[in-house]
Amino acid sequence: MHVFKRLSSLFLLCFALLQTPAFAQNAVISGVVSEAASGEFVIGVNVVLSKDSASTSSANVVRGARTNKFGFYSLPNVPQGTFYLVVQGIGYKKFLKKIVVDKADEAVRQNVAMQMQNVRSEQVTVQAERQSSSPTSNISSVELKSDFISKMPSLGGETDIFRVLQLMPGIKSGGEASSGLYVRGGSPDQNLILLDGVTVYNPSHLGGILSTFNNDAIRDVRVIKGAFPAEYGGRLSSVVDLTMKEGSKEKFSGSANLSLIASRLTLEGPIGEDASFMVSGRRTYFDLLTAISGLGGIPSYYFYDLNAKLNYKIGENDRIFVSGYFGNDVLAQPAGSAFNFGLDWGNATGNLRWSHIVSPTLFTNFSAIYTDYRFGFNLGAGDAATSGGFGFNTFSQIRDITVKGDVQYFPTQEHTIKAGVEATYHRFNTIAESSNRTLSNILDEAGGNATINALEAAAYVQDEWQITPQLAANLGFRLAYFQLGNRILPEPRASLSYALTEDVTLKGAFAIANQFMHLIVRNDISLPTDTWFPATETIKPANGVQYVLGAETYLFDKEWMVSVEGYYKAMQNLYEFKDNATFGLFAPAESQLTAGNGEAYGVEFFLQKRIGALTGWLGYTLSWTTRTFAELNDGKPFYPRYDRRHDISVVLNYKLNELWDFGVTWQFATGQAFTMPSGQYSFPNFDSQTLIPSQRINYTQRNGFTAPDFHNLGVNITHYFTWFNLPFNGGLSIYNTYNRQNPFSVAVSYTADPKTGVLSGAVTQTALFPIIPTVFIGFKF
Repeated sequence: MHVFKRLSSLFLLCFALLQTPAFAQNAVISGVVSEAASGEFVIGVNVVLSKDSASTSSANVVRGARTNKFGFYSLPNVPQGTFYLVVQGIGYKKFLKKIVVDKADEAVRQNVAMQMQNVRSEQVTVQAERQSSSPTSNISSVELKSDFISKMPSLGGETDIFRVLQLMPGIKSGGEASSGLYVRGGSPDQNLILLDGVTVYNPSHLGGILSTFNNDAIRDVRVIKGAFPAEYGGRLSSVVDLTMKEGSKEKFSGSANLSLIASRLTLEGPIGEDASFMVSGRRTYFDLLTAISGLGGIPSYYFYDLNAKLNYKIGENDRIFVSGYFGNDVLAQPAGSAFNFGLDWGNATGNLRWSHIVSPTLFTNFSAIYTDYRFGFNLGAGDAATSGGFGFNTFSQIRDITVKGDVQYFPTQEHTIKAGVEATYHRFNTIAESSNRTLSNILDEAGGNATINALEAAAYVQDEWQITPQLAANLGFRLAYFQLGNRILPEPRASLSYALTEDVTLKGAFAIANQFMHLIVRNDISLPTDTWFPATETIKPANGVQYVLGAETYLFDKEWMVSVEGYYKAMQNLYEFKDNATFGLFAPAESQLTAGNGEAYGVEFFLQKRIGALTGWLGYTLSWTTRTFAELNDGKPFYPRYDRRHDISVVLNYKLNELWDFGVTWQFATGQAFTMPSGQYSFPNFDSQTLIPSQRINYTQRNGFTAPDFHNLGVNITHYFTWFNLPFNGGLSIYNTYNRQNPFSVAVSYTADPKTGVLSGAVTQTALFPIIPTVFIGFKF
């Protein structure tokens, strides 16, 4: 760890030196951009210093910047003179103010309060537009606002953030019952899921049908699909960065929503003049409906989510943020059951964050983070204390404590330097116990109680460099450390963006990433019993190398955007269970695992309508994903189940007027891959008195059978009205509108001839969801 201590000390020393007068050049204009009504930070808007109040063309622009995640901007090295500060972004009125710089070393602080603008173009704000935080940050990047997500068709009336993300090119689902994200050939565990900067290990409810994130509590979502910058690490494939709302600083307000499967309530408002809060909760009522129905034999199930955030302004340069998330799933036995069983699993996170503006060119952010993911199971029958009964409990947990610090420095107009250090203390617990003495002895001998501790740390530095007016680069380096195995691994990152014209841009990126946490997946059940397993002396960390190359252009006065991206990703040290693995109640033994490699490549097309009453996009992905394991599939490459050759998505939102909104989605995807019987044969059974021949079945190669294609149409109709002097919204959401029988599972069932014993097989297909129309209603106060 002395490596990281030296690196962190070196970073702080370098930034301290850069703040000395010897490095000061001309004046600096800086500030924080926020919404006038709510006080929320405005992220990624353009801040321009122009010579002319009527024009922000390149000939008149003196300096330019974009706000960071805390709304902060800095315009360094401003010469003396009179200028106009212009701040603009989609959905906001243009801000214009005259700025006079009298002294060469003057520091001008100009905070900006942006007024919302009710324009039809604000329906979609996807990262593909040039409102991003830097010229290279839109490479392989997607950004969605919660307002847009809420207008999309939903399953059961519950809008799901991850299901909307699955409509983007390069992001696929694992199946109709899964909200998991398979990004460019990577599995869900290779996604870094961050909620206000905190890692969430299990981002799904109900076996994966819904994600854990309540859209009412989320402000925006950003996904980086590959080759992410050096500030992110710990995963191979992608970053999903969700930011919670901070709470209105204007007045106390709230919203309530009711659907067929869940209810949601959100409260927010100011606390005095310098603080604000937001609390949002969601709960399903499957258990209540089951109890009311009077139907016996149905397990009781429900889940809940609770998000909370407190924002306190200490002074002009300091803010404290406290945010947390608590979610849980509970599944219990039916009333009157002879067996007692229960399952509960969930996440708890907390983040104490301090943002501090050291100077007009130096911004810092420090966090203390807590994460807890747990899974518990209990089963029993009879008198567990006697030999005639049994009872046991299992519990597995990942608990993380993280400290991290980031520094953002704006030395010149051409450079934005960011650096940081972080350290995470992991604690893996597995507990199994029984009140039955015989079973308790067996559990002890099997190693049912185990604790693994591990320290993971990283340090990074990156430079967003505007090399020429046309060429920009993000050059970074990350150094990752993991205690088990004492591994220190370098991770270089680079991305480039070149503007051929004002509307045509070429882009490319390269990244090396390492992942010290493996999710070992059990394919035989759908409950969250998949086990996180750390790298050890023998289990190596996963490694990935990614390449991205693409282009984008704007058409018809930037009303349309078209982009094309190709990618290639090579992965090593991936782990799966062996074919002959025996599943137990505990974390998998290392002897049960086998290592292999992966490869993914493809091309993504994206056509977006950005402005007007009708907005949306058309996406198409052509891709290949393979895995190669020496001990699986006879060592031959095979396609994982989520490999989809073709994936098409159409997303449309039409604002008819102030009273009606319409949302439509349509998906098409190549069918899932399965391992299926390909034939059968028989030979005489000379050891049997019946002489009935023995039957043997041949199987395809691993996942060698492709199910029928998947396609689905969703429709959402929202009506806005006033009732009891409150703004209401209600509507109808239809899932699987034309009742497509999409295969959820494909299997072969056999029947034996009673005389000859010959087996005859038939392929059976099971569909999960028919057409599901649901109604919803909500109001604000």
